Amino acid sequence: MHKIQLNGLRWVAGTMLGASLAVATIGQQATADDAYEWPRYFNVITPAVGTGNHSLAVAWTTELSSQKPTRVRVLPAPNGFSRASWLNTDEGRIVLMQASEYYDQMDAVDGFASRDGGPADTRAIALAMVTPWGYMVRGDSDIESIHDIGPGTRIAYAGSSAFLLVGIDALLAYLDLDHDEVELVEVGSFGANTAVVTEGRADVAITGPIAGPSYEAEASPQSIRWLELPEPSEDPEAYERYRSVNLGYVPMPVTSGASTAHGLNMDHAFQMYHVRGDDDPDFVYHLVKWMDEAYDSFKGDFTHAHMMSLDNLVLFLEHGAMQPLHEGAIRYLEEKGLWSEAFQERQDALVELAQSRVASYQEAMALAADQGINVSPGNERWVNFWQQYREENGIAQPYGELVRTLD
Repeated sequence: MHKIQLNGLRWVAGTMLGASLAVATIGQQATADDAYEWPRYFNVITPAVGTGNHSLAVAWTTELSSQKPTRVRVLPAPNGFSRASWLNTDEGRIVLMQASEYYDQMDAVDGFASRDGGPADTRAIALAMVTPWGYMVRGDSDIESIHDIGPGTRIAYAGSSAFLLVGIDALLAYLDLDHDEVELVEVGSFGANTAVVTEGRADVAITGPIAGPSYEAEASPQSIRWLELPEPSEDPEAYERYRSVNLGYVPMPVTSGASTAHGLNMDHAFQMYHVRGDDDPDFVYHLVKWMDEAYDSFKGDFTHAHMMSLDNLVLFLEHGAMQPLHEGAIRYLEEKGLWSEAFQERQDALVELAQSRVASYQEAMALAADQGINVSPGNERWVNFWQQYREENGIAQPYGELVRTLD
């Protein structure tokens, strides 16, 4: 009886001590959170007004500004090239970027071949949305599958968005078609990319079921249909041609967005918020922590805001992270017990790849300057110089393929 009583006393004492320590720990954490000095303001760079990602950013930043002593401005950019440049020139602190755009930036292709918009050591901090992308036709179109696309097909070609251009190039690669075998209908904006199909001026466009223009197109008199991405086993060689061009996506059935796409197999992009690699770890840690703890307060503020969960960030890591994470985000994942040795191994490899590519680009720009070559995507001398530099230095392989080899 005595022994039982002692054990009981020990249990009570241990419980009381544990409770006291827990209260003290919570108090310390609260004090640490309260002591953090949020920036007075910062900008979040997004795609144009009317896109889902712009609306999503408005939703969560409004909630953040109401809960914390900071003011956030959502800054819409005209295209992906501008978003990359604006982050590097400090016009914004956070930018929306998906893997395919990140890969193009690290290769300095098209509009990314600039001094400010080229390869940069940026890091992901949080997931915005998991977005499906696919090929859309009008509801009354004779095109039933991508195999019905052939010579003379009119295809929307959005020069303002690198990943849309790549999506069309991948489609043509799958079908083993050249640009001059189809009719490319050039459009100047994301909205026009969909409108040219519903208006009958183009037969096919690549777009996303969760995008605002897609909902509008679905409600139009002819509505729309989506062309399913074939399984790799259907034509392995064609699929490999497609995937070698269109990197950074995960194929899966569509469960969100326009109902006409539901259940169809399409590529999905993990769209991430990025900061510069040298951004303040405390800022990133507290922002990611707030996003997790305040999730319930903003998940219903926009149709797709529920995707911004910590679970989906972990899903991104489990699928094989395509961009490195910022140390502030990693700190929070470690605190939650969600970071693993496998994640760290991939993180180290991704950081090494990124920093090596950035160093190469900086060297190439310095060498170009010595020869009086202006670094500009519109300067053919610079574009050729960069391509030659890559070939001579063994970095001609597309960046996305380098990441793919890590899988």
